[in-house]
Amino acid sequence: MSNAVSRAVADRLVALDLGTARVRVWRPRQEVVFDEPSVVAYDLNRGVAFAFGEQAQKMTGRTPPGMATVSPIHAGAVTDFEAARVLARHAIDSARPGRFALRPTVATAVPVESHGIHLKALEQAVQQAGAARTVTVPAPLAAAVGAGLDIAQESGNMVVDLGAGTTDLAVFAFGRIVSASSLPVAGLALDRALSTWARRQRRVDLGPAATEQLRIAAGHPEAESVEVKGRRTEYGTPVLARFTTAEVHDAVAPVVETMLQGMGALLAKCPTELSADITRHGIVLTGGGARDPWLRRLLENRLGLPVRAADSPENCTARGLGLLATSARGSAHVDELMPA
Repeated sequence: MSNAVSRAVADRLVALDLGTARVRVWRPRQEVVFDEPSVVAYDLNRGVAFAFGEQAQKMTGRTPPGMATVSPIHAGAVTDFEAARVLARHAIDSARPGRFALRPTVATAVPVESHGIHLKALEQAVQQAGAARTVTVPAPLAAAVGAGLDIAQESGNMVVDLGAGTTDLAVFAFGRIVSASSLPVAGLALDRALSTWARRQRRVDLGPAATEQLRIAAGHPEAESVEVKGRRTEYGTPVLARFTTAEVHDAVAPVVETMLQGMGALLAKCPTELSADITRHGIVLTGGGARDPWLRRLLENRLGLPVRAADSPENCTARGLGLLATSARGSAHVDELMPA
């Protein structure tokens, strides 16, 4: 394939990471060019979407009658088809100034245990968003490539992709997934556990933004306590509540234990030689949850293995999607992904 043809093909490629919490787009030679919340705002009276991403996120919890915000993806599955379609269209169109002269090929990630009906719904939503063709890639495979791992080597590597809706786990060797699983607990499950604990134990209601802020801030080694804005459950009055890091960690402990059990189960399935490789190489964390230093340290201590976060872990899946699609070592050469 000539350089001119390569450039033309690359110009029609979009890597779309349509996640539970955020949607990201990677473009060849430009890296991540779009990164916004996976939220759509609707005018219910007219039945039309009028805001997306950051703008729609600001409206969450503040919409007047006749308007609503929707998060159309959960745990890799489309829960609102029309909202997913318009959000994907917004992301694809925003990824490049002007319209595509030709409809793009869109590579997108799916959990390793996606069911056929969920996979088809995602493909159809992306197709109707303007894609000429969709290419689906297992999320941990894209994350591993985006993290810079050489998955083609004979020794084993393990990736844990800590998203918002799912935690995807995979062990690689010889360029293939040897073993993989998908856990239904991730960042949002941690936040729900923390919000429930605050309501029951401290009688404080925390909104989604405050809960996430509390969880992330409590993960830093120097933090002893964190203050966030909430509301008293008895009267609904505003309150500035202080939580110790120990309280936060106790609140999310059951969810973390589920993650640990899933990782242990996957490691137990690995052949002895691959387990030895992972003991040497350690586990690489990707996804937004990889930015939590407390979680990384806890996983390392409990598993007894080195655990490190990839560079820019939240962008690994989008980057890996694009690199796989444009590499001759990917599941398909990029010109083979394009429509004739």
